[in-house]
Amino acid sequence: MRLPGNMRAISGAGARVAAPGLGRGEDAMQRDRKLTLLAAGLLLAAAVWAQAPDRARALQEKLIAPCCWSESVAAHGSEVAAEMRAEIARMVQEGRSDREILDFYKAKYGTRILMEPEGQLRVWAYTIPAAAAVLGLGLVVWLIRRMARPQPEDSESSAGAAS
Repeated sequence: MRLPGNMRAISGAGARVAAPGLGRGEDAMQRDRKLTLLAAGLLLAAAVWAQAPDRARALQEKLIAPCCWSESVAAHGSEVAAEMRAEIARMVQEGRSDREILDFYKAKYGTRILMEPEGQLRVWAYTIPAAAAVLGLGLVVWLIRRMARPQPEDSESSAGAAS
């Protein structure tokens, strides 16, 4: 007599008959673990995949288009900028770090390719305009105060005008 797959036949002393649904508990738990790991892996891959365009866009914003040196690679419409965008996306997909990608372009075009200077130059790039603005504001305040002061009248010019 043939029994369903989830039941065992009685054969000999000490054999057990499995009730339907029992005896596969370990298999079911192992299958659930595998499905959970698969789902977690897919979610992780989706998260990494979704980050790639954002990361590529951020890198494009950090580089200047070398054809005119006026706009970022992300905003510029030239053929060179389009090639750089594709190259950056490819490098991100290959798994290169941001530092590796930026270093690649610095080696190819020099530090001028960076939208913001690095290191000590970055400090000066923010300090000099701020200092110039403070000095300019001080100069304007000094000039306004000087012009608003009443001018001392000369005794000669006022005596000559009265006669």
